[in-house]
Amino acid sequence: MLQRLSDPALSACPECAAPVHRLISAPQVVSGQAHRTSESHAGKHGFTQYKRAGKGVYEKTVGKGPKFIGGE
Repeated sequence: MLQRLSDPALSACPECAAPVHRLISAPQVVSGQAHRTSESHAGKHGFTQYKRAGKGVYEKTVGKGPKFIGGE
């Protein structure tokens, strides 16, 4: 079970009542644009990604589907 450091420590599991102890681990820190999904990763997993090409128009960068959407 994940808890915030500010939460009171549990002495037993709320689901099964087994004894527990708090384990503090390092936070996950993402810097720059590393958190953004890459086009190759999205396409490899079957997703379609569009990038804004203009006002109300989006161009497909990877995946299946129409080359452009919007722009009526």
